[in-house]
Amino acid sequence: MPGQLNSIITKILSATYWQWLVLLVGLVVLVRLVMRIRASLREDDDPSIVDHQMLVEITELQRQGEITEGEYRSIKSRLVDRLNKNDRLSTEEPKSE
Repeated sequence: MPGQLNSIITKILSATYWQWLVLLVGLVVLVRLVMRIRASLREDDDPSIVDHQMLVEITELQRQGEITEGEYRSIKSRLVDRLNKNDRLSTEEPKSE
């Protein structure tokens, strides 16, 4: 009986080989497409929002003891500098020529 079952499975798989291959390729293409769409949506995020979220996350990591006080201060100062720089750039009016 198990030999007969193996024979039936082998026949089914060999008869549907191309369908399985097409399905696998289609699945890979679909996954790549979804990854590209997600990446393009993330590119549209406001950098200041992302920096603020990172600041909240590192504060939580420091509170939990995952990062040291020195690491926290270093990362925080970089993020605050970037936030201040982005704020200054967004409030500057474009120069007219």
